[in-house]
Amino acid sequence: MPKRISKEPHLSLAELEQRYRQAKDPMQRSHYQIIWLLGSGRSSQEVSKIMGATRKSEIGV
Repeated sequence: MPKRISKEPHLSLAELEQRYRQAKDPMQRSHYQIIWLLGSGRSSQEVSKIMGATRKSEIGV
């Protein structure tokens, strides 16, 4: 079972979503999206699928 990731509530989910949608830098946008999705209760496994991430073992590295 995947580990649950939690975040400290420095920003509300609405603020995270707003920063994600307004971010111009692609890396910053991805970071906000990941934090927003995790804060919304999605598992790390769900978020990695949404973001298109893979584990090293899945790509033969």
